[in-house]
Amino acid sequence: MVDVGLIQVGVLLVVVCAWYLRRRDPKLAGVLVVGDLGHSPRMLYHATSLIEHGWKVRLIGYLHTDLPTSLQCSQVECVLLDDVATWFANWPRALFPLVALIKVPITAWSIWYALVLRTSPNVLFVQTPPAIPSLLVAQIAGIVSGISVIIDWHNLGYTILSLKLGAAHPLVKLAEWLERCTGKYAYAHLFVTDAMKRCLEQRWSLIGLKRVLHDRPGPQFQALDSEERDDYRRKFAALLNDQHLQEHRALVLTSTSWTPDEDMDMLLQAMSLYNSNAKHPSSNLPPISLVITGKGPLRSAYQVRFNERADREKWTHVNTTMAWLAVDDYPRLLGCVDVGLSLHTSSSNLDLPMKVVDMLGCHVPVCALDFACLHELIKPDVNGVVFTNASELATTLATMLRGYPRCRASEMHTCGFLPGTPSCWTDNWDRNVLPLLPIVQDSSIDSR
Repeated sequence: MVDVGLIQVGVLLVVVCAWYLRRRDPKLAGVLVVGDLGHSPRMLYHATSLIEHGWKVRLIGYLHTDLPTSLQCSQVECVLLDDVATWFANWPRALFPLVALIKVPITAWSIWYALVLRTSPNVLFVQTPPAIPSLLVAQIAGIVSGISVIIDWHNLGYTILSLKLGAAHPLVKLAEWLERCTGKYAYAHLFVTDAMKRCLEQRWSLIGLKRVLHDRPGPQFQALDSEERDDYRRKFAALLNDQHLQEHRALVLTSTSWTPDEDMDMLLQAMSLYNSNAKHPSSNLPPISLVITGKGPLRSAYQVRFNERADREKWTHVNTTMAWLAVDDYPRLLGCVDVGLSLHTSSSNLDLPMKVVDMLGCHVPVCALDFACLHELIKPDVNGVVFTNASELATTLATMLRGYPRCRASEMHTCGFLPGTPSCWTDNWDRNVLPLLPIVQDSSIDSR
């Protein structure tokens, strides 16, 4: 039999929370990311758009990286979560179930405290993944207090977990069940692709308003003129301590989180092939500077592997630099790039690489690894080039860069978003998300 006292305490907590939330500002929005806020661009774009329409915003998450200067203002407040993951950073993988057992309830309480007792928003944007425990806590808060919960589906969390444990692992099955149950109901659902919307509607029968909001770049991602490109290349050569950036080398960039869903071995092999081909005087291929930005668990290991391969094969036409850039520096470096690479594959085959969106915003020629729904963003030989293996990547780079700098890839390839699709985040958000906000909702909104 359940102790009556525990029930009374539970009821009291619910009543107190509900009373507390009644005092909230009707134009206060929460943006929840169980991750680094500074490197969650889509959620920061939500915050920027909310501010532009007169909302105050509470950013709830971790702050490992400074926010963009545009969000360092009086309308924005950061409410930090306890970063429980750092407590277990060096624990062996075999203890993952134990770590999860400890981490999930602590994180859940941290979210509840930040969301309910410190923030009290009228509407809450929740990034998923990670889905556990953020979706459950957000749903309970919504039921108790009437918060309008908007789930922003970036991917499916259980499919990412399956990369680590295998699709048949019991924890993966449990994660899928929890994600389906806690993500089914919401005031509204946003999706990064049409494919994700169709899939979740069919498989999980989502309930709530539904809109596809394709990623689009912020205003900081834009094309640079030749003088700006030269100035920034000199700046980054000093910043990254890489004088190759000032030489007549083609600048190739890719960004990565250094996780298993991106095949960096493919990139390593492609660079080896390109270097071998470019050595021949008749190839008319330029040397390249490859900049790999980002940080993550596999970075150190691959840094060693790239260096060892370059030394062993005596690379003369490929130089690699690994960098971690400030949020405001990355768009400027990207604007200097001759070719942008994407090695992104989706654990669910339902999401798209944000890095390619940024490249298109800067009018950088894109070379992307092909996968299931990439066609929603890139059409081969229309606004980009795709490849499927290391040999194709090396060949494609050679085709795009042959004759550089006399012939630039940006002059020979159409750069930008597909015709008939929005190219600007602001217009896209105003069309698809603004009408969903409770304060401006009208009768024309339906749940299709």
